[in-house]
Amino acid sequence: MKLRYILLAMVVALGACDPNDTIKDYKTEYTSVGGMLAGEWYVTYTVDGDIWASNSKISTFNTAADNGTEMWIDDDDNFWGLKSVIKCNTGNNTFSAEAADELYYGITVDIKNGKVLPGAGTTAAGNVTDSIYFEITYNDIDPDTGELDPTTAIVAGVRRTGFLEDEHE
Repeated sequence: MKLRYILLAMVVALGACDPNDTIKDYKTEYTSVGGMLAGEWYVTYTVDGDIWASNSKISTFNTAADNGTEMWIDDDDNFWGLKSVIKCNTGNNTFSAEAADELYYGITVDIKNGKVLPGAGTTAAGNVTDSIYFEITYNDIDPDTGELDPTTAIVAGVRRTGFLEDEHE
């Protein structure tokens, strides 16, 4: 008797499947910056030719406005402290900022030449992924003099793939 109920359940379950429902029909929907600009990245910070940090994780993601002209950039306070809303252009995968408020330390940052390059990066394990590049100026105030003491870094790296061999944590 139990076998009859099991077989009946299997027939009902198989009959509920739509044979026209395929993965090809699935369309990924992104937020306004999610197609190429949003992601997690492992980056290296270089200041005056010296590497100050490597494999530091940053994130780029959509703002609540979801307007395609601005995004968050956040290093989760991993390196210098960077959490700002910056301008972006989803048409050419670029981003920048001028005197953007940095929310971890209350300073401002300038970002120039920000770009995401599709398929132009290679992870340490040899996997091809997207790359990111930008120049950032931290507009710090010298605590001793009270004067502006900016530091500019070149930031370059690759998109986090999620593959275990590419992780740096």
